[in-house]
Amino acid sequence: MWSVKCNSRILEGQAISARWRSLTHGHLSQPPPRPTLIAQHIADILYITGTFSSPQRPSDFVKAVALNGIETIDRLAMRLELAFMVEVASSDMSLIFETPHTTFDNTRMVNEFGSNKDFAPGGRDKVVGTTEVGVGKSVGGGRGEGRHTEVLLKAKVVLEKEVEEL
Repeated sequence: MWSVKCNSRILEGQAISARWRSLTHGHLSQPPPRPTLIAQHIADILYITGTFSSPQRPSDFVKAVALNGIETIDRLAMRLELAFMVEVASSDMSLIFETPHTTFDNTRMVNEFGSNKDFAPGGRDKVVGTTEVGVGKSVGGGRGEGRHTEVLLKAKVVLEKEVEEL
């Protein structure tokens, strides 16, 4: 008769780790717009601004010049999210980035070019884009508490007022 001894902590740890990764992978954020859609938006901007005289020429130009780069950025961004959210962190962790026209919030963001003390009160400073992503962790949910995101690393952003000064 064979007798097998095993350490239940080791087996449990591996099982929990595998389940954790599986659950995390299932909760990844929605993928960004398709690269072809992004390329079409860029082409629309080029046409609207008068860079090209016909609507088809900017579309052909962007597809020829930028589509491969947009697809590469998209693929690498998805790989970064997968690496961070599944392979490194937990489902309670998230990347923090700000979309254009978001109101500056010094609890989640750092102004790339200036002091956080000189932001306009009342939500007048708007974000142009994120230069470095931040990291957040979902915490709480205890007795009577709701969950909230604790910012572990603020996202670095560029504000509209900084771009206007250039």
